[in-house]
Amino acid sequence: MKPRLLDLFCGAGGAAMGYQRAGFDVVGVDNRPQPHYPFEFIQADALEFVREHGAGFDAIHASPPCQAYTIMRNVNRAQGRVKRQHPMLIGETRTALEATGKPWVIENVQGAPLQTQVIMCGHSLGLTKLARHRHFESNIILFCPPCTHRRVAGLIGVYGQKPDGRRVGPTNKAYLSTWAASSIAEASAAMGIDWMTWEELREAIPPSYTEYIGRQLMEACR
Repeated sequence: MKPRLLDLFCGAGGAAMGYQRAGFDVVGVDNRPQPHYPFEFIQADALEFVREHGAGFDAIHASPPCQAYTIMRNVNRAQGRVKRQHPMLIGETRTALEATGKPWVIENVQGAPLQTQVIMCGHSLGLTKLARHRHFESNIILFCPPCTHRRVAGLIGVYGQKPDGRRVGPTNKAYLSTWAASSIAEASAAMGIDWMTWEELREAIPPSYTEYIGRQLMEACR
């Protein structure tokens, strides 16, 4: 029987696909419907669910909402353009995961208050058009390959309201250029995800990240 992984704040399942490839049976939980989630899905409050059922799983992944910590959020806050408040759940999530006694991982963006152990870079995991750094914290020791995207031209960014192809990186050094994806197809290829809408893609974790992390979690489960 495969070990079971609980995927909290699961979205459309980018992280889930990586863990499934690493050998887990995955169950996703989110408070919003996720019609494209590729595995078993339960619509519920993620923190309430893990408090009640988390101890019944072999490992747990959590990606609490990141909007409160993004660079653009901080820029907009400084310029007085913040229109809504976003939840800041990392501390509460960490406490709930620790209480389960299981191996766990929390993922989030740069600027989030994680006790970061590794920073995953898409380019270093074979996604040749992607940087998309994401931070990971865990109660097990994690490792990752070094970042390799620094002098790569033509990287793709997957964010924004639509795939418009605009230049988003520095303009004074060609090797630092980054372009927003010009289509869903381009974004899907860059991320290694072929089942999501644009709105889902821009919030997703590439499966390559969690496949790499998942192999280490699998060893902890053994």
